[in-house]
Amino acid sequence: MAFAGTHSRSAKSGKLMEAMMEIGDILREQDVVIRMPAKGKRSALTRIAAQLGNNVGKGVGEVLTALQRRERLGSTGIGHGVAVPHARIEGIAGPVAMMATLQEPVWFGSPDNDPVDLLLAFLWPSSDMAGFLPTLASFCRLLRQPELRARLRGSDSPAEARAWLAFFDEKGTRGPSQLGGEARQGALKPVMGIARQTVPCSV
Repeated sequence: MAFAGTHSRSAKSGKLMEAMMEIGDILREQDVVIRMPAKGKRSALTRIAAQLGNNVGKGVGEVLTALQRRERLGSTGIGHGVAVPHARIEGIAGPVAMMATLQEPVWFGSPDNDPVDLLLAFLWPSSDMAGFLPTLASFCRLLRQPELRARLRGSDSPAEARAWLAFFDEKGTRGPSQLGGEARQGALKPVMGIARQTVPCSV
């Protein structure tokens, strides 16, 4: 299947961060965790903080504090079992992200009160407010798609989950008619019985 390729994080300059970034720009295959164990919201955030911190050379405590500070402003759960934990943090050269599906859903304080089993988390340089907001909104729009959520939950490997994210991101950017024939014919199979609904997303 024809999916968007992985971009090198080191190739992204500060100038590029001023614009909205696509998921493939910052999410690598090794940044995806399938069926991550978590006993609750703090447990999930701690595991996220450990991986994101490792990617930017920050301690788990510093990153966890930043993520929890954001959660105190309001849950980053956006409904339909999805959360987008995020924080702006000082001393990192560029944004980093990770995606995780959970072994068991955990309560996240989402607006629809559904437990969360799908997380797309990221850290953003505190000096780059211009790029942060459009990217946050873009990630939330991406995860509003019921078919993508179903594909991610059904993924058996990090490579598969990342490929679906990149595909749906490209689909939203270019439109289905511009995608390759192989992707149109084989990649998208309708997921029946899932209503398309709008979910909130905030800073």
